[in-house]
Amino acid sequence: ELEAFSYSVSHYLRAPLRHIEGYVGMLQRETQGIPPEKAERYLKTISSASVEMGQLIDDLLAFSRMGAEEMHESRVELTPIIDDVLRGLQIAAGGRDIEWRIGPLPDVIGDVAMLKPVFANILDNAIKYTRGRNPAQIEIGVAGEDEGRRILFVRDNGAGFDMRYLHK
Repeated sequence: ELEAFSYSVSHYLRAPLRHIEGYVGMLQRETQGIPPEKAERYLKTISSASVEMGQLIDDLLAFSRMGAEEMHESRVELTPIIDDVLRGLQIAAGGRDIEWRIGPLPDVIGDVAMLKPVFANILDNAIKYTRGRNPAQIEIGVAGEDEGRRILFVRDNGAGFDMRYLHK
């Protein structure tokens, strides 16, 4: 049901999104160099927001598919997964100055197909929310163990969130 719902939502959200992207592109081409700088900034904001919404729709679909798949647990090396995810996120980093601090990562028991998108999402958020920092600092490591389970963390010097809402 979740997959069918996600497909329907993504289908109905993509049509207006394509219209927004198309008309912003046409407006940018038609008015290139004509509108004031402020208008160009507005168009870029609309364009980047529509791209971000498209990514959210893709993430929703990927999430719905994950729930439908059977988990295949095995011993997984985290370092190659992180390396692969970071290679894929180089475009999102956009040539920014990012100091990556990656500690030694343990092997874990998990499903590679499910762990990779989790790390991709978390690290993409770290890149996104450190946008105003130069250099951005993103750290990945192990914080300890709880009842035989490793506790991993991703820490950055980005915007963060209000600690009053930590319990949520």
